[in-house]
Amino acid sequence: MSFITNLIAALLGPLMKWIYHLVSNYGIAIILFTFVTKMILFPISYKQQKSSARMQLLNPKLKKLQERYKKEPEKLQMEQMKLYQDENINPYSSCLTSFIPLLLLWGVLAVVYKPMTYILNYDNNIIEEAKAIVISIDEDPSNAEQALQKNSMRQELIIMEKMLQNPDAFRAVIENGEINFIEDDTEKTKAITYIDSNFVPEVTEFARTFTFGKANLNETPSTKISENSNFFLFLIPILSGIMQLLLTIYTQRMQKKRNPDMPSMGSMNAMLYIMPLFSVWLAFTVPAGVGFYWLCSSAFSFLQSVILFTWFNEERIEKIGEAERKKAKNSKRRPSMMQKLMEQQEELMKQQGNSNMPSNRVRYSDNLQEESKLSRSEIKEYNTSVIREARKRMAEKYGDTSSATEQDEKNPKQRK
Repeated sequence: MSFITNLIAALLGPLMKWIYHLVSNYGIAIILFTFVTKMILFPISYKQQKSSARMQLLNPKLKKLQERYKKEPEKLQMEQMKLYQDENINPYSSCLTSFIPLLLLWGVLAVVYKPMTYILNYDNNIIEEAKAIVISIDEDPSNAEQALQKNSMRQELIIMEKMLQNPDAFRAVIENGEINFIEDDTEKTKAITYIDSNFVPEVTEFARTFTFGKANLNETPSTKISENSNFFLFLIPILSGIMQLLLTIYTQRMQKKRNPDMPSMGSMNAMLYIMPLFSVWLAFTVPAGVGFYWLCSSAFSFLQSVILFTWFNEERIEKIGEAERKKAKNSKRRPSMMQKLMEQQEELMKQQGNSNMPSNRVRYSDNLQEESKLSRSEIKEYNTSVIREARKRMAEKYGDTSSATEQDEKNPKQRK
């Protein structure tokens, strides 16, 4: 997971760097960066909202099928798949695309947490040397080292904060050419090999622009208003939680409005409302720049949701549905995997319905248990042969005999 996160962060880093150099202010850069990443993800969000809206209008038809075939689960599954095929809907598409925004989110957070790596382009050797300096100049080096280890995600933000507070100490250590730090209760010395004289001026200058208005986004907000250097620092976690809560309430209400029969999710709904409260607490434990990003992201997500819910009204969805049905009817493409599965399931049901399996029943003393006269191994072999035959017919129908052969080769135990 870290490899993928670092890869995405490496791709987004130049974008954040370009925006930062364009505006020369980190707070404004975060706003623009969040907007651009939302635009990158907009096609995915559009497709998800479109699929969700179409599924909501399809619910009455699905409900009728459930009532008609409530005693025939296999038939119900078949009819549902036929309905999805006729409407040209893939019910699993939203599940697949939902992973993409999540991966991008981790990449974005990596850029926010590690500005020295992805904006100032310092390599890991220099950052490790800077960490050693932070430890060496602290009044209690062992506690400083533990703090950096405990907050591994935001080490670079801590380095920037310490350097801004005491730039002369950093310069002195670099000019002296040695770093004294504590490890395993033994004093050791490490020579400076990577940091040059331009490091401190460049990082401190960047840290000074790490602001939004008069609020230093490198500081960690305190729950006590008086302990914050700026009132806006205290507001960032609260505003972030409020915006996430508004987004949750709005989304839930719009979904309920379009689908009144939507069942209550119970504990899942509770989690949706608890998460914004949890994010408030979390934002008070991380640098304000991270909470400010969450605030911007929630605000843009809320605006995007309003636009998409307004755009995908019932009239427009009906037109889209009609176009998709025509597209599915006139399509001459190779059959989809769903269609193949559906036809294979139908073939299995036909074969099982026409089978000559013995159906004599045996009554036990304590309860009624239905069994065939065949042994379990014989029943298993019979079912395997039915599946193999159905797969073979589907493969022959679509000219895909090789895949059927491969399936049998992967499951040699299924053959006699």
